[in-house]
Amino acid sequence: MNNKKKKQRLVVLQKEKCEQKEEKESVEEYFFKYAFPCAQVKVKLGSLKKEDYDKLKETFLAGECPDKENLEKVFPPAFRRLNKLAERMKKEVWDLEVLREYWEKNHNEVINEGEGMYGTASEGFKELCKVHEAEVVEKHKDALIVKYCGKKRAVSNFLVPDAEVGDKVRIHFAYAVEKVK
Repeated sequence: MNNKKKKQRLVVLQKEKCEQKEEKESVEEYFFKYAFPCAQVKVKLGSLKKEDYDKLKETFLAGECPDKENLEKVFPPAFRRLNKLAERMKKEVWDLEVLREYWEKNHNEVINEGEGMYGTASEGFKELCKVHEAEVVEKHKDALIVKYCGKKRAVSNFLVPDAEVGDKVRIHFAYAVEKVK
């Protein structure tokens, strides 16, 4: 097998591995990949201790996930909102459909309505807090340049290392969180 075919086969295997990972993703993992980017803000606001953030970051970077109880403890405003949403949807709070609805739609509505800290936050900060669907326009070693709503910004590709130029991804703070199918 020549080098070009080996490289193509490696890309196929990497994509298959990512697809298998997505299929096996737990609801905790789904929540955590969207919520973790908010954790550093919680430290700055004083609602999360630096040492607790460091433990979360270590867990995140290791590709691991806290359990439900710890996630609820670290992100109480999100779970307050998730509980209300789950009640409206007549589902359990840890239902994947509820979590998707929250991150893909409801989260931005909360920001737009100025709930909690968002009421006094700058427009630039609120923009970073929102979840956006974006197109990858450049790929670098550890980052992607994405475009959405006529804007461009750099985000980490840590969670989507297989993202390529032209792919659609969801972004939250400084991360591309997942590829959009």
